Amino acid sequence: MQEKFLEFVADVMEVDASELSLETPYKEYEKWDSLMMLTLVMELEAEYHVSIPMEKLNEVKTLADLFALVQ
Repeated sequence: MQEKFLEFVADVMEVDASELSLETPYKEYEKWDSLMMLTLVMELEAEYHVSIPMEKLNEVKTLADLFALVQ
């Protein structure tokens, strides 16, 4: 599931999946700013049929943290 998650995120960010890992840091990765975070959350909620509380986004430091919210 991690690989599918990373491929989905890469598709939303319009980057090659090989550029991403679960350790990819929020705000330090050029394509992953606050606007992209909101886009990702909306797309992930639709794709995985989950609800990600906005207050939890303050805790996201890496893609692994975002992945944990999707699970």
